[in-house]
Amino acid sequence: MIVPIEVCPHCGDSRGFYTKDYVIGTVVTRYTFRGELEENGDMYEGLKHTVGKCAYCLNCNKRLFKVDY
Repeated sequence: MIVPIEVCPHCGDSRGFYTKDYVIGTVVTRYTFRGELEENGDMYEGLKHTVGKCAYCLNCNKRLFKVDY
């Protein structure tokens, strides 16, 4: 990922940014007959995940730049 800035131009925060990602699908959670969680390490593998196209500041939530991979 190419990040064109080092700090938010709006608030000056340097912690980072986030993207608004989109997820579609169904998750299956497995349990034992005692009601305990089974091993579910693969539970998210069937989801379709799309990364958002814009980056937003972690501090002030303002839009920063278009994400370029």
